[in-house]
Amino acid sequence: MEHLADRKRALERRIRAREFVFGIQDGLLSTVGLLSGVSAATQNRLTVIITGVAAAVTGGISMATGSYLASRTEKEIFEKEFLDQERLAADQPFLAQEALLQALVAEGLDRPAAYRLVKIISGNQSLLLRTVQEKVLGLGFADISQPVKASLVMFVSFMIGAAIPLLQFLLPLDRLALPTSWLLSVATLLGVGVFKGRLTGKPMLRSGLEFASIAVGSAAVGWLLGKIFEYFLG
Repeated sequence: MEHLADRKRALERRIRAREFVFGIQDGLLSTVGLLSGVSAATQNRLTVIITGVAAAVTGGISMATGSYLASRTEKEIFEKEFLDQERLAADQPFLAQEALLQALVAEGLDRPAAYRLVKIISGNQSLLLRTVQEKVLGLGFADISQPVKASLVMFVSFMIGAAIPLLQFLLPLDRLALPTSWLLSVATLLGVGVFKGRLTGKPMLRSGLEFASIAVGSAAVGWLLGKIFEYFLG
């Protein structure tokens, strides 16, 4: 049982990593694209820094708020469904039993065996409820909806992602600030992609290259837009 509990907690941590990966990716991509455009259009380091800081803070708050509201909504939907199933199991237990019976048969268990299993499970209403939630509704028991944790992870990871391309403009790199920002952004997303590949069991190099190519595309689009504005607006 302790081993199963550890696996459950590990699953919850891996699911929480989605906010970490998404936050770094979004913070880095949006910032490197914006800084590339502003740098190309203005050639003014102070303007780039002010723009980057403002975008990082407002973007981090926006993403954290969105993550909190989304996780809270998901949690409330799950809680309502659980409550509805508790009422159903208390008022009309035969409906919950029949739904579970059909689900077990659909998964390949023959009807007599499924009937015997449902009869055994029905002796414990709490067990019946949890089994119906998982087998009939597809609602697992991993605590994936933690609004506060989700928003904090999203905010911190977004700020980390945004800081990576921005910090280069705080150093005396002059013309090397922008290409250095691009290089570190690509390297960071390559690492994030490899990390994501490891979590999901996908080819790590392919996952890393996918993330890195997105960073290159975002920076290139931002730089191109900056050059267009510079040409037309002087």
